[in-house]
Formats: sequence, C-alpha cells, structure tokens
Amino acid sequence: MEKIMLLMRRFFLLICLLISVCSIKAQHVFKGKWICGNEDVNLREAPLFRKEFQTSAARRHYGDGMRLKKATLMVAGLGLYELHVNGRRVSDAVLEQAFTRYDKRVLYNTYDVTRLLVTGRNCMGIELGNGWFNVQSKTIWGFDRVDWRKSPRFLLDLVLEYRNGRTEVISSDSTWKWSTGGSQFNSLIAGEIYDAGKEPMGWKAVGFEDKKWFSAMVASPPEGVPEAQAMPPVRVIRKLRPVSVKRLPGSFLYDFGQNFAGVVELRVSGKAGDTVVLQHSEKLNADGSFDALQNAGHMIGEASDPKFATDVYVLRGSGIEVLRPRFTYHGFRYVLLREPGHIRLDLGSVTGLFYSTDFKPAGSFSSSSEMLNKLHGAAIQSYRSNYVGIPTDCPQREKMGWLADAHVISELGLYNFDAASGYRKFLADIRDVQLEDGRLPGVAPTSGIGYNWIDPDDRDMGPAWGSALPILAWNVYRFSGDTSVLRENYLAVKKYVDFLAGRARASGYLYRTGLADFLAVESTPKAFTSTVFVFEDAVLLSEMAAVLGHSSDQQRYAVLADSVKTAFNREFFDAAAGKYKVRTLTALSGALVNGLVPSGFEASVAAELAAGVVARDYAPDFGVLGTRWVLSALSDHGYADEAFRLLSNPNAGWGKWIADGHTTLLEGWEPKDQSWNHVFFGDFDAWYYRGLAGIRPDEAGVGFKCFSVCPVFPAGLNWIAVEHKTRFGAIKLSWKRKVDGISVEVLVPEGTLADFEVKGYKRELGPGRHRMKIKLN
Repeated sequence: MEKIMLLMRRFFLLICLLISVCSIKAQHVFKGKWICGNEDVNLREAPLFRKEFQTSAARRHYGDGMRLKKATLMVAGLGLYELHVNGRRVSDAVLEQAFTRYDKRVLYNTYDVTRLLVTGRNCMGIELGNGWFNVQSKTIWGFDRVDWRKSPRFLLDLVLEYRNGRTEVISSDSTWKWSTGGSQFNSLIAGEIYDAGKEPMGWKAVGFEDKKWFSAMVASPPEGVPEAQAMPPVRVIRKLRPVSVKRLPGSFLYDFGQNFAGVVELRVSGKAGDTVVLQHSEKLNADGSFDALQNAGHMIGEASDPKFATDVYVLRGSGIEVLRPRFTYHGFRYVLLREPGHIRLDLGSVTGLFYSTDFKPAGSFSSSSEMLNKLHGAAIQSYRSNYVGIPTDCPQREKMGWLADAHVISELGLYNFDAASGYRKFLADIRDVQLEDGRLPGVAPTSGIGYNWIDPDDRDMGPAWGSALPILAWNVYRFSGDTSVLRENYLAVKKYVDFLAGRARASGYLYRTGLADFLAVESTPKAFTSTVFVFEDAVLLSEMAAVLGHSSDQQRYAVLADSVKTAFNREFFDAAAGKYKVRTLTALSGALVNGLVPSGFEASVAAELAAGVVARDYAPDFGVLGTRWVLSALSDHGYADEAFRLLSNPNAGWGKWIADGHTTLLEGWEPKDQSWNHVFFGDFDAWYYRGLAGIRPDEAGVGFKCFSVCPVFPAGLNWIAVEHKTRFGAIKLSWKRKVDGISVEVLVPEGTLADFEVKGYKRELGPGRHRMKIKLN
C-alpha cells in the first residue's frame, strides 16, 4: 500500500507540474504611456479622463473583412479607478486596482469590451481615486509618507482585432483630455466628498464638449512591473436593507442589523446644494446614541479632512439622485444620516452594499448547536468583510494586510472559499516587502513602514507575524496541490528561515524577540511563542525542500528543526516533572499542535491542557496564537468535549460574543473601543472542518487527492453536516448521534482516496458514499 501511495504521489506531482507550466500566461506589453492630470499629490478632486476614437471600419472600409471581431482592454489605474466605454461600466467590480507595493509590482485588469463598442465613434472615460497609491489622510500608520506616493495615474491599451486579421491599438497618451468632476475628496481610510452639481453631464459618452479640458500629461511610471491580476475582483456580494430607522432632530439613524464592510447607496431628492452627511459606526453608545468615536483614534488628519468613516453628498437638485461612494469603504452596522431638515427619507432610501473579494464558496457547515451555527455565520461575515483585495485586520480602521491576521485564519478561508488565488497574490506582496537579509515587516504591502513598530532598534516584528510566508505557501499547496506556489516562494522562505536561524543560534537556538500571543489575558513569554514558530518554519521548509527535490536543504532544515526543538525543551520543559514550566493554554497547546512535546509526554501535556480549560471554567484567556492551537490540541488528544464547551460557552469568549448579539467576531474577548469586525480569532471555523469533521488533506496526495476523515463527537452536540468542494468534487461528511452510537456518512469524490479513522477503527474509503455506525462504549 505504501508503494502504491508513493507512486500516486509522484504521478500527482508530475501532473501538477505540467498543469502549472501550461497555465503560465504571457504578460501584456503595454504600448500606452502612464498619464496623469498633474503631479500634485495634494489635489483633492478626483481626475476624469476621456478619449473619443473611431473604429477603422467606420473611417474607411465597410467590407465584411473590416468588421470588428474582438476588443480587449487592459488597464492599470492607480490607486483606484472606474472605467466606462460609451457611458457603460466595463465591469461590476469595485475598488479596482488591487493593492500592491507599487514600486515593485502593479496589477492590471483585462476586459472584453466588444459588446460595449459601436460602429462609428466611441468614447472611453476613466475616473481615478487615491486608494493606497496616494494616501492623503494622515493616520498613525504613516502611509501618506510611503516612497511610492504619486498623484493618480493610469496605463491603458485597447486592442481592436478585425476579421481580416488587422489589429489596432488605442492607448493612453497625451491626446487624452482631463478635468475634475463631482468627487471633491476621496480617502480609502476616511471617506468621500461628492458634489453632484460639479459632475460634467455626459462626459463618458460620445459628443461631450471637452474643449475646456486639459491635455493629459505623460507621467512618471510607478516603478512597479505590470502584472495581470489573477485573483477575483472586489464586488458587491450582497445588498442589505436596514432593519430599522429612527427619526432624530436633523438626522436619521439607520440600523442594518449586522456588521459588514462596504458602503451605503443613497436614493434621495432635494434642492440643488442640499448637503447630506453619512457617518458609519459599528456600535451605539450606552444611551442609544450614535458612537462616532469608536476606532477613530488612529486618524490624525488635518481639520480639512472629512471625519472618520464619513461620506458627504451635495445634491444636484434634479429629481431622484442615486449616490454611492466609489473610492472608499467602511466597516459598520449603523449609519447616522444628517440632512437639511426638509428631505424625506425612509427604510427604502438607503441600501447597504457588502464589499468583498469575490471568491467562490467552497464549504458549508451546519450542526445541532445554534451557537456553533451562529459562530460560523459570524466567522464568514468577518472573513468576507476582511478580504477586500488583501486579507485585512479590520474594515473600518486600518484596512491593512497584517501578516499574522492572514496566516492564523488562512485555513478558515481555504476550507470555506476558493481563495488560493488571493493568498498567492498576498504571498507576492510579502515577497515584495522582504528585506535583503530576509526579515519581514508586520504588514504587506508596505514600503519602509511596519518593520520596527515593536522596538525602533530591532527591525523585526517576530516569527509569529513573519511566518505568514511559509505557512500561507504551505497551506495553499496542501489545499490546491499546486507545487508552483512552493517554487514561487521557496527562495523567499529560505531567506526568511535563514534570518530566523541566524538570530536563534546567537541565543542558543531560542528566538527571544517579536510580538507574542497578542491580546491574551494571560500572557505567554515571547521566547516561547517565537521559538515555536521558528521550529514550525524550519519543519515546513524541510518539507517544501522534499517536495521540490532539494535533498540537501531537506536535511539541513530538518537538523535545524531538531536543534530548535532540543533548545526549546531544555529551556521550557521540566523533564523530571514531565511538565512544561510555562503552563498557559497557549503554551501547552502550541507545543502539542506543533510537535514540540518530548516523545511519551503528549498525553500528560494534553491532560494538563484540558484540566486548565476546566479550571478556567471554560473561559478563554489566550490571545490570537492560542485561538489557532487550543481547540485542535484538545480534540486531537481525546478532549473534544472540553473543546466544544470552551467554544460554545455563552458566558465567556466566542460564545459570549454571540450571546451579546454580535454578528461578527471581535478584536478582543471583551467589547472595548476596538474593532468589532476582526477575523483573527476565527480559526475555530477551520476546526469545524479539520476537527469536528476531521477532514484534512493528506501529504501523500495533496489537494485532497488523498485525505483523512477523523471526526470527533463531543457530548452536547447531536449532529453535524460538512461539505468542502475540492477540484475533484465535493467531500461531504455528516454524523448523527443515535441511541446505540453515532451514524456517520461520508461522500468521497471520484479520483480520490480517504483514510477513515475513529477510536481505533480504520478503513480506507474509495470514491462513493459510505455509511458507518460507530459504537462509543
């Protein structure tokens, strides 16, 4: 059987290699020039650009051979853009272009616009927003000072292919015209100010008089290399209606009933010059009034900036106006709408537009526990709110790509969504911010910001954050089976692990700096958690080397991992007592999950972990790192009951959030003036799949060619139903508690094999539906 599995693995890897090589697409070489209105980074108004053109058939030949066959438009618009052809948007995507380190990499999008063109004269119109390319709002994070900052600009080619084989290219150059319009200010961080009366009517269509507009300026390029965007765009994934509206003096208070990321679309009529102000917040004050201060403390902008999470509209005064921000988004549940006093508004006047990267769903979960089901909904809501081009920490405050936030919940994303393309893009972002010596900042993308927020003299956030590089690469490989993700990141991972190893060797193979178990109630020494990640990274790199055929590296990093493990246990494990000296839940679970516990002591360490959970009355006191380890450490070692009670406890932790009425996950265990839509405590949702259902990809056939099914059956939970869609088809597992045991049903897709194991019972499952009865006593 082992020989067969080895042959299957080798054959599978060969197929993956061929697929990845064949799927490499040539990048478009632009003929156009980068153009802008001017180089003023402080210009508050959003620039508009337009160009009219004719097809060759309209100018000369009308024979069938000169008819247009296909029109393909490639565009990179920085920081953000909305593009129209003949007055129609080329896409339903929002907040394009995806954020990158612009001085290293610039993404472009490709659109088939054949259906938007007409025989005769045509027009292209594009509006540019600031995005992360030209941050004008001042915050404590300092992105207004990044090296790549320039005024908005774009690069464009429209390729016209005719039936006779002739090709024509319309490009961005100085023949384009530009001006400003209704957008008076836009900030991805703060909000948008839009004066509808200043929007030139018809500027995106043929025939608009643009003689007073200026000629576009050929601009300095952003230095980054253009690259096709492979991940899905951000779209409106759901439209929400408010559940209530309250009339207040001079304002309306709307409640959408759920926290989410996005904007409000407003339908309103009023007089020309009437101003409507929308403020967004996740919470109300204790007296029921609107809380405008939550999360706003990071803003240090000038008085001229709009207030945090605020959109302002000045009406044109021409019937019903439909208004929505184009270059910002917010995290919110409540909206306070202020108007002059004579505008009539109701529940139908506002619509919430939920923004998220448009990943296809790949998983589902349901159970007999209402608490688990609601927690699943909250985790999905937070994940969708926090994947907007990059995996973010929160949608209302920072909107930045914190590395730890990304990797600790990556399995949540990969079990529930076809998110591999998004993580591969983010891995490129991480590679782009790596320094020559291998170290990494705490966020990506960035340029000079985020390397030393912990200690100005130590340009390193620590392994718990930087380990996003090896962990994300490995997880994408495990879930997709595509070895190219390992090849793309191997040298960067090696450089990073070498950096960690160098610092660890200097202190006896322990890593003593960096961020620790962030937001823990009971802290774990940073030397403990940082060294755990150095060990994990060395193990992962050794395994990557094995997959890619680098035998010397495989051995070298396996030796490094052994050295770190020995030093770790020499420092933290009391061999005589058979216990760890640090007994926090994070410490015990981290050692168990990562294979650091000395052989023969796993059961006693797991027992101490379970006893610690009970002694704390099932109240979690660990931080973000513990949320990744504790539940798995319990259920993998026979303590599924304790894991279930810890997770579902309505009086503390995750369960208390739901009991208190939250619809998303919080930044900390207690709801303070922090984010109320933070996904980084959400790995429990991945535990539903890998723990409760026990569905895990097997390294003998990654990408779920081979997988294990090892469910657990905690007391108090009567049934679960789980589905995960793989490239081979859907894996389904359900189990139900009955009088005489547990009834289990597993669906194995064609072309795959599953190893089923429960309480010592083992069985290999081939393709098809399998039913089993498990006796618990």
